[in-house]
Amino acid sequence: MRAAAGGRGFLLHPRPPWRAPATPPCPPPPATATALARRLHHRRLPEGILSTLERGVSTLHLRRWVHSATCGVTLHDISQAEPVNGAKSDLVQKHEKVGAFQRIPMVMPATDILMSAQRKSRNVPPTKGIANIAKRERNKGAKQLDALMKEISVPLRTYTENFPKRRDLHPYERSLIELTFGEGYYEKVIARVDALRKKINSVGKQHASVCAKSLTKREAEERLSEGRKKLEEAFEHGKWVIDDLVNIAKTLRSMPVVDPHIPTLCLVGSPNVGKSSLVRILSSGKPEVCSYPFTTRGILMGHIVSNHERFQVTDTPGLLTRDDDERNNIEKLTLAVLSHLPIAVLYVHDLSEDCGTSVADQYITYKHIKERFGDRLWLDVISKSDLLDKKTSSEFDDADDEVGRYRRFGPECAIRVSVQGQVGVKELKEKVHQLLTSQMSRIKAGTIYQETQRTDDNAPGQT
Repeated sequence: MRAAAGGRGFLLHPRPPWRAPATPPCPPPPATATALARRLHHRRLPEGILSTLERGVSTLHLRRWVHSATCGVTLHDISQAEPVNGAKSDLVQKHEKVGAFQRIPMVMPATDILMSAQRKSRNVPPTKGIANIAKRERNKGAKQLDALMKEISVPLRTYTENFPKRRDLHPYERSLIELTFGEGYYEKVIARVDALRKKINSVGKQHASVCAKSLTKREAEERLSEGRKKLEEAFEHGKWVIDDLVNIAKTLRSMPVVDPHIPTLCLVGSPNVGKSSLVRILSSGKPEVCSYPFTTRGILMGHIVSNHERFQVTDTPGLLTRDDDERNNIEKLTLAVLSHLPIAVLYVHDLSEDCGTSVADQYITYKHIKERFGDRLWLDVISKSDLLDKKTSSEFDDADDEVGRYRRFGPECAIRVSVQGQVGVKELKEKVHQLLTSQMSRIKAGTIYQETQRTDDNAPGQT
C-alpha cells in the first residue's frame, strides 16, 4: 500500500504482532557510571540518581521493553544499583537464635511405629481390575510390602531431617548438647537412625521385587509372609536407636529456653552458697533447696515481673576451685551460660563457710570468674549473713591480705542478705531491678547497633 506524506511516497506495511523475545538479542554491555551520565544527561532521570552513581554504584541498568522494526530491546524501568563492596543482604545473613529444642518433632516409640506400619500395610488392597488370581495376589503382596517399608521409613526420615543440625544451633545450645550427651553422641544417634531407614528401604524393595515376580497365588502369599518377617526382623534389630532418639528428644525439649532479647540474671557461685534460695525469693522459679552441694545439676529458669516488665533468672550449678579443663560437665553448664548468653551476673558468696567451701577457695574461684567475665553487669551478694553475724571477731583475725579482707568484708559494695531472717531482701530486689533495667538498655543498644551495621553493610557505595 502506498500513501503520500508531504509530497513523498512511502510504503505502509501492516504492523506484525509484537512479542517480547525470550532472550534479548545482543544486549549492550553495561555502561560505566561516567559514560552513562554523559550519554543520558539530556534525559530526565530520577533526582539524585547521578550523585548516587558517582558515590558507590559500579553499574546502572535501565530496562524497558521497546519494539522496533529490527529487534526487541530490554531495558529496566527500575534502576538497580550493584554495591561494590560485596555486602550480603539480610536474606542470606544468618542470625543465630535460641529455641531450636522446642521445635524438635515428637518421636514415636519403636513399638508404636512398627504396630502402626503393620496395621496400615495389611489394609492395602490390590490394584482394581486384575482378574487373574495369581497376578492379583502378587500385586497385593508387592504393594503391602512397599507400604510396610514406607510406613516404617518415612517417620525415620522425618526425624533425621527435622532434628536440628548441630552446626545450625546457637553456641549456647551446641554447648548444652555436648555437655549433656557427650561429644559426638547426638550426631551418632541421628546417623544411626538414618542408617536404619536405609536398611529398611533396602530390605523392603528387595522383597517387594521378589514378590512381584511370583508365578502362583501360593508363592505370592509365601513371599509376602517372608518379606514381612524380614522387614520386621531388620527393624527389631535396630530399633534401639529410636529409643535413644526418644530420650534425646525428651531431654532437649525439657531444657529451659533463655531468650537473649530479655534481660537475664544469672546466679553464680560455689556449690551450696544459697543461689537456689535467692532464686526462689527473686522469681517464679522453684529450684530444689537442700543442704548439700551440687543440688542444681542443670540450668533452672525463673521469671521476674516488675513494673510490667518481664525478666529472666537462671540458677546455675556451683563452681569448684579448679582449672576449667578439670571441671565436670555440670560446672561447664555454668560457663556455657556465662560465655554464650547476654546475662547480668549475681555472684553469691558464703563467708560463713556453711556451704562446705572455704573462704579462700571461694575467693580464688570468684577472682577467676570476675577476671574472665568482668565485662558483664555485676552484683555481689553475701548470703547467710545471719550465720555470719554469729561469728566472733577472733574468727576473722587473718593476716591483712586479700583473702583476709575478703573474709571480713566480702567484695566491694556487696549486699548482705539472709533469706531466713529476711535481711537485705528488699534492698536486693531493688538492686536486681536496677541491674536488669541497665541490662535491658544494653540489649536495646546492641540491637540498634546490629541493625545499623546491617543497614550500613547493605547500603550502596560502602567499601
